[in-house]
Amino acid sequence: MSYQMPTPEQVLNNMKERFGEIPEAIESAYKVDPALVVEQAVSSKMSVMSEKNALDPKTTALVFLAAGMAMGNEECMEVNTSALKKMGASDEEILSVVRIVRHAAASGAIGNAKVIFDELAK
Repeated sequence: MSYQMPTPEQVLNNMKERFGEIPEAIESAYKVDPALVVEQAVSSKMSVMSEKNALDPKTTALVFLAAGMAMGNEECMEVNTSALKKMGASDEEILSVVRIVRHAAASGAIGNAKVIFDELAK
């Protein structure tokens, strides 16, 4: 069975169905380079939607949300929060991601301060 490359329009329709909306960045990319939208979909197919992805769809979306939060990507956070709600994720599950990412950021600050701690200990 061969893989048929989707059209840009099919990608947009799939995103709208999956997320309830099309991310604005994808809409903007579509206007100037529709092939880039297809490339993004292929990347998704090879990662988050891959049969090799050992995580269930909700867990995958929670990880994606955490990555979006860590990168400060507001649209990623908005789209994935919406998708998670559509999947039946509870507010507490979503807030757990926020708490974990907040802790990771705080832990990173402590790790980054090692040089300060070492200097103060001299």
